[in-house]
Amino acid sequence: MRKISLIIAFILLSITSAMQAQTATSLISQMLDAIHNFKSGRYILNKIERMDGKMYTAEMIIKLQTNPLKVYSYNVNPDPGAEALFLYGSNNNDILVRPNKFPYVNLNLSPFNSLVRKNHHHTIYEIGFGYIGAIISYNILNRKEDFYAGLTYDGEVDWKGKKYFKITIDNKDFAFIDYKVEKGENLYTIGKKFMVADYMILSNNKNISDYDDIKAGQTIKIPNCFAKKIEFYLDKDTYLPVIEVIYDHKGLFAQYEFNSLLLNVVIKPEEFTPKYKDYKF
Repeated sequence: MRKISLIIAFILLSITSAMQAQTATSLISQMLDAIHNFKSGRYILNKIERMDGKMYTAEMIIKLQTNPLKVYSYNVNPDPGAEALFLYGSNNNDILVRPNKFPYVNLNLSPFNSLVRKNHHHTIYEIGFGYIGAIISYNILNRKEDFYAGLTYDGEVDWKGKKYFKITIDNKDFAFIDYKVEKGENLYTIGKKFMVADYMILSNNKNISDYDDIKAGQTIKIPNCFAKKIEFYLDKDTYLPVIEVIYDHKGLFAQYEFNSLLLNVVIKPEEFTPKYKDYKF
C-alpha cells in the first residue's frame, strides 16, 4: 500500500511539474509578445544597481517611444531636477542633458560618455523593455534546452500589495569564460554580441579601467549568460515584466520597477523637444 501511495505521489508531482513548465513557457511567450507590442509609455522607473560593491538607487520619470527611439527623463533622485532628452537620428545621436547643477548649462553628450554612464549599468539604448526582451530571445535561441531547464513558474505572488505572475530563470551553470577580443570591439559591442551586461564584464576584469580599455587579441573574462538568476514579475493584465530582479554570482546585481505605467499612450511630438512647456532646458 505504501508503495502504491509513493507511486501516486510521484505521478502527481510529475504532472504538477509538467503543468508548471508549460505555464512558465506560455508566460515567457506572452511576455515577449507584450514587449514586442510596447510602442510608447510613461512610467516611473525605480532602480537599484550594484556598482563598485555599492548599491545605487535612482528614481526617474520616463517618457518613451520605441521606434524611432525617443526618450525624455526627469530625475527625482539623485540629482533632482536633472533632465535628459534623446531622439535617435537627431542632435548627432547625442543626449541633451540639463544637469541642474554645475556647470548649470545644457550639455550634448554621447550615450557612451563616462559622465552619462556614471552610476548606471546601461546606456539609454537599453531603456524600457526591449533590451530584456532581446536578451530572453537570444537565450531561447542559443541556450535552448538549458534555458528552459532553468525556467520555472512560481505562481501568483504579492509585491508591495499587488499580485503578479512570477517566473524565474535560474542559470545554474552561470560562469565567467575566456574571450579573445576581436578587432574594433569594446565592452559595449561584446555585451551586445553575447547579450550580456557590459558593466558586468567591466566589473569582473580588474585590469580594464573603462569600456574602451581593451585591444584586439586580449583575453578577458565574460559571463556565459546574462545573469545567474532573473526573477520577473509580470503584470497580470499586460504580461509586461514590470519588476525585474537580477542576480550574479555575488548576489543582487540589479532591480528595476516600472511603476505607474501608462501603456501605448499618445505622447505629443512637442514632448520630445527641449522647448516643451514643462521642461527647463
